[in-house]
Formats: sequence, C-alpha cells, structure tokens
Amino acid sequence: MSGIGLVLTLGKSTEHVKTSLLKYSPNHLILLTSEDFASTARRQLSHWKKQYDLEGDVFVIENLFSNEASEHIMTQTLLAIDFLKMAELDRILLGITGGTMHMAAVAASAATIADVPVFYVKQPDGDQVIQPNKDIIEMPSLSAFSILSSMPLEALELFVSSFTDKDKKEKGQITVSDVATVGMPPSYLNYLTKYSVLEQIDESTYTFTYTGVSLIRTLHSNPNIRKLIKAKTEQPEHLDHMFG
Repeated sequence: MSGIGLVLTLGKSTEHVKTSLLKYSPNHLILLTSEDFASTARRQLSHWKKQYDLEGDVFVIENLFSNEASEHIMTQTLLAIDFLKMAELDRILLGITGGTMHMAAVAASAATIADVPVFYVKQPDGDQVIQPNKDIIEMPSLSAFSILSSMPLEALELFVSSFTDKDKKEKGQITVSDVATVGMPPSYLNYLTKYSVLEQIDESTYTFTYTGVSLIRTLHSNPNIRKLIKAKTEQPEHLDHMFG
C-alpha cells in the first residue's frame, strides 16, 4: 500500500486535525487520545473518514494522569506507528498538537525512537485564518539528519546556494540539472522528499521545506555536527564491550 499515514494526539480541541488532513491528505489516520475523549474521537473519526475519504482508528491511552502514564503513552504511540508501518505506507508522520503537554512530549520521544517525523500545528495570530502550508511546523527525523550529514560537502554547498545565491523567485528551489553538476542522481531528490527535506514542484524542480533549510544550514555551518552524526550512524555497537 502506498500513501501517507498520520498519528495525531487528540484532546478536546479538533481544529488541528482538520489542518493536518488538508496539509497531508493521508490515506490512514490514527487518533491517539485519552479515555475521556475516546467516544468523541470515534464519532469525529467516523465523520472525517467520510469527508476526507480515508481509513482510520482510535488508540486509547489508559490512566493518562497516573504514575504509569508515560509508559501507556509510549506504548500506544509505538503501536500506532507500527500499525501504519505494517500497512507499508510511503510516509508516516506524528502530530503532537492535541492533548496534554505530557502526551505530546512522550509521543514525540516515541516517534524519535521509531524514526518518524513530528509536526506541530501552531495557532495563527489574531483573526488570521489557519493556512496548512504556513502554520504547520515540521521537525526532522533522525534519518533526515543522518542522510544529509553523509552527503559530500559540495552537495551541501550546492543546497545552501539554492537559498542564498538565487533570485527571489527561485530562492529555495533545486532542479535536476542543478544536482547533476555534483553527480547526484535525480532519484535522490525524490528520496529526500520522503524525509520532508524537499517538496516536489514539478517533474524537474523541487523546493526545500522549512525543515530542510534548517538542517542544511546547521550541518553546513557546523562541520562538527556532521562528523558527530556520521560517526554515530556508522559506528556499530559492540555489545560484548558494553556489558563487560
């Protein structure tokens, strides 16, 4: 199965769900909520499934305010992500806007463990309407860091030049012909879209996401971060020494 899967934390407010659905057009939606809001979530999900033509499920966190709450949140979040991974979707993302701060923090930690990107829907200022492309803040996965950190320096410099040297109309854009100058295959651009580094505009043109710009600037300006990430992802763990 192809497509996008979303896991969204949910409390009383639901506005962020609609914004997320408009932004990502998922094939499958999982709502992660507490026992207090489970019945409401199921009713709302039934409506959204018809309205947005998607599949969906509700995963319930038991005893949200107990001493074991963190374990319950972690377990249900990982189960939700694993459920979507078994569906073999192209992309899985976790939204942490709804619910309690505790729920958001633990769910984000679970997403990091599962190497799933996290996003947050911010509240627009004043009377402004919500704009999905503007009001959703994406946070990179560990894979996005490691993939970019392993690229040759000339490729990073090329990416940086796309939002520093190009004119206003083309700022932040990269083309198939651009990356050919550093020997990068066009398919690699499609690969980077899966990690929310790029978004495809047309057959040969891509634009960097906010996440992509932030990661590239960080890695390019601080080579020590690149070395640290590369060493961490390439060095195998030797269990015999860890416990000896």
